[in-house]
Amino acid sequence: MTKSRLYLALQAAVCVALVAWLSIAAVGILQEGSARKAEHPMESVYTPEAIAKRFAPIAPLLFTGVGLLIAGLVLGVKDKSAETPVKDAELLRDQLVSRVAQPSAVMVAERQKQNRLRWTGWGLFALCMAPVFVYLLNPAHFPENDLEGMLDALLRVLLPWTLVGLGALTVTSALQEKSVLRETRAALDRLKEEPSEGIAAGPKPAEPPKKTATLQIILIAAAGILIMAGILNGSALDVLYKAITICTECIGLG
Repeated sequence: MTKSRLYLALQAAVCVALVAWLSIAAVGILQEGSARKAEHPMESVYTPEAIAKRFAPIAPLLFTGVGLLIAGLVLGVKDKSAETPVKDAELLRDQLVSRVAQPSAVMVAERQKQNRLRWTGWGLFALCMAPVFVYLLNPAHFPENDLEGMLDALLRVLLPWTLVGLGALTVTSALQEKSVLRETRAALDRLKEEPSEGIAAGPKPAEPPKKTATLQIILIAAAGILIMAGILNGSALDVLYKAITICTECIGLG
């Protein structure tokens, strides 16, 4: 490992640790403040003392990250591989498969395995999101007079299920990529065998994977579901009421 890659790995590790520590500190401040406000309703959830107590231990790590950033800029450390195009395993697989006249049994089996992994990953993600949508559709979980408690409950309910769902997608995607690589190797072996078997393997244009359209459909569907959830639990009316109140106060009519 070169010095530049070692520096970049260290900088990445510091950034990840800093984000994780800041997230834990923010959640701790919210939980302690909510508990304190439950006993003393007039107190604020976020106080300078609580923030200083939580974020003071993070200061050395923050200064370390800033120092690494400045040092990298001064020394001109760059990731040389960042400018090289990313290799798309599925596109390479499709290009090779398009040249195969008759797919082998290994290629067919791997393609079926990829489809199963894809559906399994999204199925597990949908199952993990089901409790989230059930929670969001219940108006009782969104009290008007306890914003901090509502945010704390949202964090405790939504975050674990979301992490589990994303973890399932990550694992199945990694297994799917390994299957794609195995299918690619099987396609290469098949191309070597085909001339000896007298099979004419003519090149065919490969179509790029339609990932963008699928992602757009998923995002649009998620946006529609969240909008409906907001309308059903009364959040849309609350936002409209607050917007009207703010506007009338700003122009002096409130």
